[in-house]
Amino acid sequence: MAAGTASPPPDAEPPECPVCLSPFDAASAAPRVLPCGHSLCGPCIASLPPASASAASLRCPLCSQCVPFSRALGPSSLPKNLALISLLPSPPNPSRSRTAVAAPPPPHVPLHADHSRLLSRFRHAVLPESASPLHSPAPAAGLAIGSFASDLGAPWFCPRGHPVSLLPIETPAAAAKQESPLYYRPSHAARVAAAIDALSAAARDEVIDLVAVSSRLARRVCRVYGFWMGPEAAPLWLLSERHSRGVSCLLEERSRREETVALIRNVGMEVCEAFMGLHGEGLVLGCIGLGCFCLDRFGHCLLDLNQVLALCHGVRVGVCSSKSKAFMAPEVAEVVHDKLQIKDHDFSGLLGPSSDAWLLGCLLVALVTGDEQLAAGWSTEGSYDDWKNEVLTKVDASLVGTHMEPWSATIVSCLNYDPEGRPEIADVWKCINGSLMNSDIEALIPNVDLAARKSFMCLLLGELSSICSNLGAVESDDTMHLSQDLDDKHSTPDDASSGGIINNEEVGAAGMDGPKCGLYNSSTLLAHRDCITGLAIGGGFLFSSSYDKTINVWSLQDFSHKQSLKGHEHKITAIVVVDNDNQSLCISGDSGSGIFVWCVDPSLSNEPLNKWYESNDWIYRGVHCLAVSGTGYLYTGSRDKSIKAWSLEDYSLRCTMTGHKSTVSCLAVACGILYSGSWDGSIRSWWLTDHSPLSVLEDGTPGSITPVLSISTELDFVVASYENGCLKLQSMWFVRKLNHGIFIFVNQIWKDDVLVKSEKLQNGAIYAAKLNDKWLYAGGWDKVVNIQELLEDDSEVEIRDVATFTCDSIITSILYWDGRLIVGLSNREIKVFYKAS
Repeated sequence: MAAGTASPPPDAEPPECPVCLSPFDAASAAPRVLPCGHSLCGPCIASLPPASASAASLRCPLCSQCVPFSRALGPSSLPKNLALISLLPSPPNPSRSRTAVAAPPPPHVPLHADHSRLLSRFRHAVLPESASPLHSPAPAAGLAIGSFASDLGAPWFCPRGHPVSLLPIETPAAAAKQESPLYYRPSHAARVAAAIDALSAAARDEVIDLVAVSSRLARRVCRVYGFWMGPEAAPLWLLSERHSRGVSCLLEERSRREETVALIRNVGMEVCEAFMGLHGEGLVLGCIGLGCFCLDRFGHCLLDLNQVLALCHGVRVGVCSSKSKAFMAPEVAEVVHDKLQIKDHDFSGLLGPSSDAWLLGCLLVALVTGDEQLAAGWSTEGSYDDWKNEVLTKVDASLVGTHMEPWSATIVSCLNYDPEGRPEIADVWKCINGSLMNSDIEALIPNVDLAARKSFMCLLLGELSSICSNLGAVESDDTMHLSQDLDDKHSTPDDASSGGIINNEEVGAAGMDGPKCGLYNSSTLLAHRDCITGLAIGGGFLFSSSYDKTINVWSLQDFSHKQSLKGHEHKITAIVVVDNDNQSLCISGDSGSGIFVWCVDPSLSNEPLNKWYESNDWIYRGVHCLAVSGTGYLYTGSRDKSIKAWSLEDYSLRCTMTGHKSTVSCLAVACGILYSGSWDGSIRSWWLTDHSPLSVLEDGTPGSITPVLSISTELDFVVASYENGCLKLQSMWFVRKLNHGIFIFVNQIWKDDVLVKSEKLQNGAIYAAKLNDKWLYAGGWDKVVNIQELLEDDSEVEIRDVATFTCDSIITSILYWDGRLIVGLSNREIKVFYKAS
C-alpha cells in the first residue's frame, strides 16, 4: 500500500455526531473541535444554549465543561476534525475520465492570535457571514442596498428581511489581493479580521465610535451595525440601518399649508436633537445634505450616517459642488481646500458645533422654502451678502402668516459668516419648540455639556470618509439620490406598506369577531438598551424599567420620551407607581436588593428621593417584584423566599412574611388581600390588616410544580401565569362566600377541589398577564399576545378567545391604559397597540 492514511473499508459506517447521532459529512455537518477537545457537528454546536448570561460561551454536552464560543462568528470559527473527515466515505466516482474532478475547498485556517484580539475588540461590529445582506450585484454608483438573510441576535436584534445600506470601504491592495493558501482557506472571520487589520488605527477607532454612538442615539440616528464581507475577498462593507422614505419627499408632498408647517416643525426639532446627540458624543459632521435624513415608518426623522460618509467622501475627492446640494460651512470649506492641513490634521479648535449650526440653518432653509438649491447655492467665490438677502426674503415669504414667523431671524443667524455669531443648536430647538408650547421647556432639552469638550472629531475630515470606495452618488443632481431611487425599486413589502403611515404601523388582530378584533395601529417606543422588565403608569407618565439599569419616562399624551432616571447599579427587575393625595412616587427594585424611590412631578429629578438595600445573604440577593397597598405599605418579594412590608412614611421594615419554599416572583393586591406567587408553584394570600397568612393555592398534583411568573387582579378574579404556558384564574368569592366551594381558573376550572376543565394557552412560558374588566391579556415566550373575554353567570365562567397579536420578540410585561395595550419586549422595544379609527 502507498504511504499515507488508509481509506476506510467500503462497508464501514461513517463517524456520527455524539449528540444528534447523524453521520458527519464534509459540508453541512462537518465535525468541529470544541476547546475542550470533543467534536460535534456544526448544527448541534449552533443550537447549544449559552452556558451563562454571557452569550460568548457554551457548555459541552459530553464533558459539561464551559468553553468559549463566539455566536457572532458561528461554528465556522472552530477548527474541523481532519482525522474524522478522513474516515468519511469518498463520494462516488461515476467514471474515470481525463476530465479532472474539482477538489473540495480546503478547510478553514485557524485565526491568527493578533486577529483574535482584534475580533475581540470588534465583537459587536462584525456581522456573521449568515447575514448575507447583499442579494444582487453592487451598483456601479451609490450605496448598495439589501436586507438581512437571517435573524440576528445580540447585540443587533434584527429580524430577517431588515433593510440595510452597504458602504464599501477601501482596504490596502495587499489585504484585498491575498491568495488562498493551498491547504487552508480563510474563514469569514479571518477575512474580515485581515481587512480590518489593514485599516489605519484612526479608521478603526472611528468605526467603533460610530457603532457605539448610533446605538446610544437609536431614536435620532440610523444604527450602524458594523462590518461584513461577502464570500469573495473584497470589498469590506459598512452596514447601516436603512429607511426608504427620505426627508426630501416633504418638499414634493406639500399639500395643505398647516400640515406642511406641522411636519417641518417636527422634523426640525428631531434634526436639532440628532445634532445635539452627536455633539454630546464629541462628533461633528462638517458636511451634510438633505438626502442624509430619512423618515422611519413612524414618521420620525433619522440621520443616515452611511449617506453622510458617502457625501463626505465625494467632498474629499473633489466631485461635490453646490450643484450636488451638499451643505458645508465656510470655515469647513477652507479646511477642505487646504489639502496639506487635512493631511497634517491641523484643524483642532477650528471646527466644532458652530460649524454644524450652519448645516442646520441650510436644512431649515430647504425645508421652509422648498428650494434645496438655494440652501446650497452659496460658495466662497460668490457674494455672501446677496445670497443671504435672497435667503431672508424667501424664508420671510414662506413663514408670513404662520405662527413660525420667529423662525426667520433664528435661521438667518445660523448662516452667520462668523462662527462665534451663530446660535447654539439648543437655542434653535427652543425657538422651534416655542412655536408649539409657551411653558417652561428647559427641562426637556437634552443635557449636553459642550463647554467641557475642547475638541471634536469631524466626520468629514476623518479617516473613514477618505477610505470609502469611489461612489458616483455625489457626482450630479441626477445621481445624488441614486441610493434613494434604488431603494424604491428594491423595497420590501413591509417598506411599501408602511411608507405612507406616519407615527404608527397598521396591524391586524387575528381571531374571532368582536370589539377587540379588526385593524389596529401600533407605535414603537425606543430608548432602552436591554430587555424591558416592567411598565407602570402614574403622575401623568408612563414608566418603563430595563436590564440596562435605567427607568425611562414617557408622556401619556403622545408617548414622547421625557427623561431617563439613572442611579441603579444593578439590573432593574421591578417597578411600581404610587399615586397619593399630595404626591406620586415611582419605586423600583433591582437584582442587587436595591430599592429606589423617585418623586414624580414636572421636574422629574434625576436624584432618587430615597434608597435603601434589603439586608440578606448575597446568595439570595435581589428584589424580584413590588406591590403597594392603600394602607401605606410597600411590599417586596425576594430571592430569600420572603415578603417584606415597608412603611411608605419612614421607609422602615415593619414585617417579614415567610412561607414560600422558593423565590417570590410576583405580587398583587386586591380587596384587602395580598397575593404572592413563587417559583415553588404556589400562590399564597395574606391579610393586609395584620399581614397574617390566609390560604395557600396550589395544584397539588405530584410532579406538577411549575413556577408562577405573574399575577394580576381585577373584579372578583386573580389570574396567574405559569412557566409551562398555563394561565389560571381563581375566583375571589371564596373570601366572602366560602360556602360556595368554587375555585375557578382560566383554562382550568375547579369546583369542590375537583378539576373539571383544563386547557393550555401557549406552548412556552407566559411572563405577563393582565386583567382589565372582563378582558384578559397574556403573552410570553411564544411572542404572541392572547386576548380573551371572561363570560360569567351565576355558577360558571367561560373563556372566549377573541384575538391575538404577534410581536417580534419575547413578551416580558403587559399594561392596559385608556384603550391602549402597552407591551414590553425582550428586544428593548415597547409596543403601543390601539384601535384604528
